[in-house]
Amino acid sequence: MRTNEVVIEKVKIWLQENGKSHQWLAEELNISKALVGHMLSGNRTIQPKRIPELAKVLGMSVNELMEDSSLNSKRLVVQLRGTTSNRRSKQEVQELLFVIEDYLGLKRGQTNGS
Repeated sequence: MRTNEVVIEKVKIWLQENGKSHQWLAEELNISKALVGHMLSGNRTIQPKRIPELAKVLGMSVNELMEDSSLNSKRLVVQLRGTTSNRRSKQEVQELLFVIEDYLGLKRGQTNGS
């Protein structure tokens, strides 16, 4: 899931669980209700400067707001034969894992109709 989608989903869930409206969020962020609606529908990308504001209003850290919990539950495990003996090799393996996880995330997005 992309960062914007993760943030949107978490904000929607938080609003529902806490009985808050788009109007309430708009007032807290000092923006229009229409802009909140566009952001939460995905029609407008949430600007990076809004992320800390959203996190503060929701009472969570920026990391909590942006963390994709679906990735945490499905961590990729790669078994290697042999060892990585130097820092460069270890870094290259980490970069490879990152690319694989990114690819799998994109693939999941395609299969979910995104």
